[in-house]
Amino acid sequence: MSVTFPPLPPPDAAALYVGTPEGQLGPMRLDDVVRQHASGQIPPDAAVWYDGLPQWVPFNEHPELRSLLTGGRNSTPTPVAAGPVAQPARSDDELDRQFGELIKGSWDYFNANQFAHHVDEVFIGAVITSTLDSGYSLIDLTSDGTNHYLRFQQMEEHTRILYQLHHLARSPAEAKVLGHVASVTIGYGERVSNLGRIWGAVKAEYKSGYLQSAEPGTVTIDADLESGYIYAQIDLFWNITDYVDDHYQTDYAKLGAHIGASIHALRKYLHGRIR
Repeated sequence: MSVTFPPLPPPDAAALYVGTPEGQLGPMRLDDVVRQHASGQIPPDAAVWYDGLPQWVPFNEHPELRSLLTGGRNSTPTPVAAGPVAQPARSDDELDRQFGELIKGSWDYFNANQFAHHVDEVFIGAVITSTLDSGYSLIDLTSDGTNHYLRFQQMEEHTRILYQLHHLARSPAEAKVLGHVASVTIGYGERVSNLGRIWGAVKAEYKSGYLQSAEPGTVTIDADLESGYIYAQIDLFWNITDYVDDHYQTDYAKLGAHIGASIHALRKYLHGRIR
């Protein structure tokens, strides 16, 4: 029995989801799927789903998509008579133009790949610089390769700022779908003399609210009993390209303003709990 597939979405509509052995991509535009399949970024054994399909369908089992991916060729080649195939004559200018397009496309991919791998380091450096400019000193920096932990202290007031930074796009393909987004946890802390009593009251307050996990914009409280610091912290998602452009130029004023606004809000929240 033949199977009828619903028409593919328009080429400029981000409505396709692609399943690969490495994970799921999407929503994607049809023309991006065709281009990434041709360049090898999407493997031949990938599957597709879009609104109207009852289940995931392998690329080579979807007639309309298979035709686009093979340029209209059948999956089984038709035998032809042996012999050279005549090619239409092309001008010198046309050949030069096509070669130039190949070079440009190669550079575009190379630069996107380099940016995906290096923007993480540039963003961390920008966060460090912006926080130092606000009067804090860096006292600790660690990383597990994915998450980066920064700790700063204002030496006169003994206040602290903590960061946990995680660049969510691990490859150019993921960045194409997700953008260069970072998971950012910011914490503001102060040293208090009666931390045990305050921390006990705060824990009882949060337990009564049954807060299981923080959502973006939710402020939580934590404490370091050994050092005597109590912290207010918040989970956010920041678009790295809001601060770092394709040429690695950093908008320190904008980043510093956003950090300052976050610290101001956390300080007010913390003071409302401990004073």
